[in-house]
Amino acid sequence: MHLPRSIRAPMTLGLVAAVLMAARGLPAAEPPAPPARADVERAVAAGRTAGEAKTPARPLTILLLKGPKDHGQHEHDYPRWQARWALLLGGKNASDEKAANLFGPDRPDPSVNEGAAGVRVIRAEDWPNPDQWETADLVVAFCYLKWNSSRLEELGKFLGRGGGLVLIHSATWTRPEPSPEVARLVGVGGFRHWRHGSLLLEIAMAEHPVCRGLPANIQWLDEPYWPPTPPVGGEQIAVLAGSREETEPGKGDVSLQPQFWAYQQGKGRVFGCVPGHYTWTFDDPYFRLLLLRGMAWAAGEHPYRFDELALRCAAVAESHE
Repeated sequence: MHLPRSIRAPMTLGLVAAVLMAARGLPAAEPPAPPARADVERAVAAGRTAGEAKTPARPLTILLLKGPKDHGQHEHDYPRWQARWALLLGGKNASDEKAANLFGPDRPDPSVNEGAAGVRVIRAEDWPNPDQWETADLVVAFCYLKWNSSRLEELGKFLGRGGGLVLIHSATWTRPEPSPEVARLVGVGGFRHWRHGSLLLEIAMAEHPVCRGLPANIQWLDEPYWPPTPPVGGEQIAVLAGSREETEPGKGDVSLQPQFWAYQQGKGRVFGCVPGHYTWTFDDPYFRLLLLRGMAWAAGEHPYRFDELALRCAAVAESHE
């Protein structure tokens, strides 16, 4: 094994860190086994049989918001996600990337160059500028968000005019502490606990359009956050799926904690997605279906508008029947 010089010197510290990671139960950097293509195709077909939108799909401008990469290998790779999901959503006109998977070697799929019909992708880092807030129909954020009063006001105006917001993983974690002001706008104001490891997702609202056709349980290796702080309340928020976590670690009380939610804020809509710590999670087609449907829902569109993208360059096990 050849180590870079920058790693050789602090090798002792590296070993200590590895021991600490093992003690905390952190997983090795290996993705879980992918689902079978045939099973995913059945979930896509369930959306298709739900019927097409009654009105033609309108042109959509989707803003992908990233931050600087802030974790280790295969973790929190915001720049790679932004570039590759720009391709997935907007096609070759939106990105020079060659594939849409985030983990491992490129998975060739010529159809990925097509993107989604009627979609224009724009990009931003840290926070959209005023023109982008005016232009975007949907903002999808994957990064830590530095909230302040002016940003809350900008987001409030965006949602007030009917804009859609999607928060992925770190974008759902409010710094430096959970915020009731953020919760009023997006449904959840942050969390207090986290862990890396096996995540058994339980679909809590199988009847919701975003969850249609998905398995009742989905196994991932990722990082859940919990509990939502302040607690989730009100009819405007729908908890779509969750994982069972110790409400207070070490005390043994286990309860279902929200990992995906949908929130109606006036004319605007917000979709929250806690998983997404590891790059491989974005290649899981069930994760993609939840996220893509959540995006379409938040934009006020037919929830299955982007289903066809879920398998492009995705990680699947091919069936040979």
